[in-house]
Amino acid sequence: MRPFASTISLDEARRRLDAHVRPIERRERVALADAAGRVAAVDVFSPIDVPPFARSAMDGYAVCAADTAGASRERPVVLRLVDRIYTGRPSATPIHAGTCAEIATGAPLPDGADAVIMVEETAIAGDDRVALLASAAAGQNIGRRGADITRGDRVAAAGDYLTPSRVGALAAIGSVDVEVYARPRVAILSTGNEVVEGGRPLEPGQIYDVNRFTLAAIVAAHGGVAEPHRPVGDTVDALVVALEVCAAADVIVFSGGSSVGERDLIVDAIAARGEMIFHGIAVRPGKPTAFARVDATPFFGMPGNPTSCLSNAYVLLVPFLRATARLPRFAPQTVRAPLARRIVSVTGRHQFYTVQLRDGGAHPAFKGSGDITSLSRADGYIEIPADQDVVEEGTVVEVVLL
Repeated sequence: MRPFASTISLDEARRRLDAHVRPIERRERVALADAAGRVAAVDVFSPIDVPPFARSAMDGYAVCAADTAGASRERPVVLRLVDRIYTGRPSATPIHAGTCAEIATGAPLPDGADAVIMVEETAIAGDDRVALLASAAAGQNIGRRGADITRGDRVAAAGDYLTPSRVGALAAIGSVDVEVYARPRVAILSTGNEVVEGGRPLEPGQIYDVNRFTLAAIVAAHGGVAEPHRPVGDTVDALVVALEVCAAADVIVFSGGSSVGERDLIVDAIAARGEMIFHGIAVRPGKPTAFARVDATPFFGMPGNPTSCLSNAYVLLVPFLRATARLPRFAPQTVRAPLARRIVSVTGRHQFYTVQLRDGGAHPAFKGSGDITSLSRADGYIEIPADQDVVEEGTVVEVVLL
């Protein structure tokens, strides 16, 4: 056995990871329909006014505001109807004193009109006659040209996260595509002679590859493109070859092979190709987590146990990947609940303890770092600081929802 020379605190691990983030520079152009959730790589300026014409904000009648002075239900003003205007059809008939045009919401305002009386404040007064039951000020119920966006306005800035509303703004100026930063490509590979792909019967001593799928799901949910590879065996030569195969990725994530047994050879493989930044964190689960640079590529060596691997992916890989992808910092939802049962922790290690939320309380759900159901059947986790050894029943805890 080769014990850890030392472990570092969770905070120190985060500091070292932050120091090695290199935001993606590669760019690509994507259709606007695929742009939500991406990050704009260039400033986008509007070539048009939005709206490109003055339009009615109400169903009603386009009028000259001066004609409506003094109009009321007791003393209506009667105007002659000269047109009916619908969306997508500009009127060729101008409005003069004593005339009006029926107009639909969003329809172009006719020449000469400077206000819209909404239909609820009018009445039919005979053939081609409309009674106005209220007065209107100039500009009333009108959306002016360029009220939303003026030609030359910056609609999206480089670095903007493209929310649905920002995609809508790009659509409003006629964009059909947009230049964005590429998603980081993340090579994912499980190590271990016992790890095999699904779809075939297990031989004695074998287990199915879990981490390939949980890590790929994490990557896809946080701005990356997962590139899964077949499992490799426990030899330095096999691991070095695997690192070479994965070298074109933006981030490499291996699971297994990062602990302290004679056959945990990630450390030796990294020594042959790169620089170890840290190996071993004072957390539970997930102590044997490594981070290195292989040539210029960030490398995560995750524990092989499924819960340890996935837990540290949430805590360490997700922030690193999102920063690489230029995405906003992830802020998971939290809830507070009383702990339903006493938990004993290990001092000196920051613990992530999974819980289920039911019956108004947080019920411990952690079984073991090798049990994927410790997470799959949990609603979230609580954090127990390294200097705390007990969390008593009834303590109100903050649960980070998964």
